[in-house]
Amino acid sequence: MKNLLTIVFVLSVLTYMGCSKKTASVQSEPSQTEPVTVKKAGVAKTIDRVASSPGSITFAAANERYSAAGKFNNWGFTKIDMKKGDVESLVATISIDLTSIWEKNDKLTAHLKAPDFFNIAKYSTAKMLIDNVEKTGDNTYKAAMTLDMKGLTQEMVSEFTVTSMDPLHVKGTAKVNRNLFGLGSVDMGVPELVEVTYDTDVKM
Repeated sequence: MKNLLTIVFVLSVLTYMGCSKKTASVQSEPSQTEPVTVKKAGVAKTIDRVASSPGSITFAAANERYSAAGKFNNWGFTKIDMKKGDVESLVATISIDLTSIWEKNDKLTAHLKAPDFFNIAKYSTAKMLIDNVEKTGDNTYKAAMTLDMKGLTQEMVSEFTVTSMDPLHVKGTAKVNRNLFGLGSVDMGVPELVEVTYDTDVKM
């Protein structure tokens, strides 16, 4: 009986100690919406890192079972540098809020945010550099694009059309290698290169 009481007492103490431990605090990553300073025509201007989207960035991918069509609701330019009227001088950077991804099917939207796709709990922002713009025809151009996402980098060529000069408005496409970034399994029946379309004003 004495030994039983001793065991009960020890268990009670251990339970109390376990319940009284404080939960370790976890510091969140720095905000992705801190303002940055950019320059256009030599004039500095501060804009939001993921500013109000000036247009649309959409994507489409399909296999035998489903045709996905989605977009990123929150993105913006963090740098625009271009000589007036000279599209070929354009150098720009874009920040994309990956947590704002949306697809018409709510379950797929949730899945796209999961670790086996964009893994937004770990990677909340992607960045795109646009430079080396070349004219290819009447109002048509191509540009070099460098996408930094999930700690990886892809270089690609994008073709776009200028539909307006004031403000500068462009429509174009690029192809993202989903296998490079681990967006879904390799054998899910979706092409390796997923087409991304943008339609936007290029302005701060």
